[in-house]
Amino acid sequence: MPRGTKEASKKKIVRSKIKSNKKTKKEQIEKPIESTKDDKFSFDDEIVIGLKRLDEPVQEKEKKKKNKKKNQERNKKKSNQKTANTKQGKKHNGKTQGNKNARTVVEEPEIIIQSKYMQNYQEEPLLKNKNNEKKKKKQTKRKGKPKQYKSPQEQEMNRRKRKRIFRVIKWLTLLAIIIGGIIFALLSPIFNIQSISVIGNEKISSETIISLSSLQNGQNIFQYRTSQIQENIKQNAYIDQVEIHRKLPDAIEIVVTEREATFTLPFGNAYVYINNQGYILEITSEKGDYPVITGYETPEEDIKAGNRLCAEDLEKLGDVLRIMEAAASIEENISELITEISIADKTNYILTLEKEKKQVYMGDTSNLSTKMLWIHQFLEDEKDHEGIIFINVDLNREGPYFREKV
Repeated sequence: MPRGTKEASKKKIVRSKIKSNKKTKKEQIEKPIESTKDDKFSFDDEIVIGLKRLDEPVQEKEKKKKNKKKNQERNKKKSNQKTANTKQGKKHNGKTQGNKNARTVVEEPEIIIQSKYMQNYQEEPLLKNKNNEKKKKKQTKRKGKPKQYKSPQEQEMNRRKRKRIFRVIKWLTLLAIIIGGIIFALLSPIFNIQSISVIGNEKISSETIISLSSLQNGQNIFQYRTSQIQENIKQNAYIDQVEIHRKLPDAIEIVVTEREATFTLPFGNAYVYINNQGYILEITSEKGDYPVITGYETPEEDIKAGNRLCAEDLEKLGDVLRIMEAAASIEENISELITEISIADKTNYILTLEKEKKQVYMGDTSNLSTKMLWIHQFLEDEKDHEGIIFINVDLNREGPYFREKV
């Protein structure tokens, strides 16, 4: 045979051997993966969480030892074959063939490394799952339930709820403090009344005001309502206004404003004292030094202490007050000379000046200042004469006049 044909045949033989070696290596890689599918479940190849490893029987151990020895012998044979192939390649093909076989020899540990990596790759997910489960268990023990993501709206709602709860707690604590203070004030003997004083009274004595108030020494200062005390004291018609001041810890001060009597009303054989506002203050047998108002229309059954005159009498009383002001505005002060005023006729009020022994027919309340000047003039001109002064005329057309009593 020619030399070229021999070399070509040798190259074909070497290529076929390399292919066969590659096939065997692929089978070594694929066999363990396929065997896992076909073989039954084994505790050696799989990792089971939560189960203890059981002791294997003796027969299975012996089988495993035999399989290990067979695998070792196979690996030795394969390594011997590979070394023989590399030597033949050096003889026939020189350097180039030797380099190729050297590459094949170098590739074996790479294949072995890849197989280990594949095994580790299969085992790693199980180990990761174990670690993740352990971490989750630890987190649940320490923190309880895992935190859930909340939207900004939910966070705002939670923040408002916390504020409301805080406000409720704050107001409840304040109420509790106030209630506790009230209970302490009502039960403590420190706040028992030791002294009661009255200020502003002239007509009514302090003893009568204290008796009306129903206040007593030795009782708690907070057990009385001020409104009730005021109503009790105002039962006396002379009392206009009442103020109650608690002087802690054990004193009470009563400040009163009294009504003053300004006129009297004839009431049978007695007299009724009234003030400028028409309040009936007292019914007494003494006339007093007040001007007497006659001709009133208030019914007798309504004339009681604390009541007021009827509406018509109150309106006429306003006119009487204007007449008295005008009489007091003159230097001689005629108001002190008036002893009686008749209000029976609203268009013609009649004044009685008892000391001067004269009567004045005033008419209505128009032109009061000029009318008072005329009265003063007649009092000087007719000082020693008893009679009637007529001013109830039209002062623009005719003048007033005096009629002497016969």
